Amino acid sequence: MTDFKDIIMGNLTPLEQKGEIFVYGIEERMKASLDYIKTKYKRKDLLNQSIEFISYHQSEAVKADINQLVTVGYFPATETEMELDYSIKHALVGSYKSAFADLRRALELSLISVYLTSEICDKKKALDWIMSRSDTPGFSKSLDKLIKFGRFKEFNDECNWKKNLQEFYWQLSDYSHNKGQLKGYRELNKTRSFVNSTSMPSISFETLDTFCDFYIKTVAEIIVVLSLYNPMILVGVPLDEKFGLNGPASGYYYDGQAEFVHSLIPDEYKKYFKELAENDIEILSVVDYFNSLPDLTEEDINEQVKAQKEFIEEMNKKHT
Repeated sequence: MTDFKDIIMGNLTPLEQKGEIFVYGIEERMKASLDYIKTKYKRKDLLNQSIEFISYHQSEAVKADINQLVTVGYFPATETEMELDYSIKHALVGSYKSAFADLRRALELSLISVYLTSEICDKKKALDWIMSRSDTPGFSKSLDKLIKFGRFKEFNDECNWKKNLQEFYWQLSDYSHNKGQLKGYRELNKTRSFVNSTSMPSISFETLDTFCDFYIKTVAEIIVVLSLYNPMILVGVPLDEKFGLNGPASGYYYDGQAEFVHSLIPDEYKKYFKELAENDIEILSVVDYFNSLPDLTEEDINEQVKAQKEFIEEMNKKHT
């Protein structure tokens, strides 16, 4: 790393100086942030669970049906994962404005993806968006349209979902839109030092604490959206026993994953989704279908392993 005296007194261009100042002490900032979360943040277990869901389970909630695959595919899910990944990394080094902006985009992507693949949105609109030919639909307008039909309407009528979700979305937007000085760079980072008009990087445990709360809340709201879009993730199904290596690409969860979903749903919504999982006709019929399938035999599984091995060998031959 460049010595700080050389950064200030050397022959760096303004651009080079900004870059060097930003990364100066970055590892120390990251370690201090991690140490705070591990030792001082009161909801660290829930934060880690939220990170785990996004990292390992979120994209598996996507329905692998024709409508999904020929419109937006898996892009919104994988992009949401990246937005939330970068939000954590930005927060750890003190780039709080970027961290909150990532949370906002992740929430937007999740809701808008569901809207674009819903029965109320034509496929051309979804395709134009995925190919970057049309603007991203507005968050509030997409929400307004979703709550007019199906489970979204039922859930909104019972739990006042629109009001609650919009209020949280506006809280995230306050950081992107600079709602006063408390949402600006100086206060978020408690910035006090500048070198040639470049702020010296700093971290604020108070802001980091708020970010972690917002990250947990963002993931919880994304889980709510996913559960309304694909309620099958609220129940576990015997994928291995029925399909072995040839199960659905996504759209279904194991028992442990479904339990994980219920644990992360906001407390005020748990009752609704518990009853939905237990009583929804569509869910029950799909579960009955899975249970009606015969379990694979050991011979069936061996045949699948053999076929997969032969496929991989054939693919390797084509690329050598």
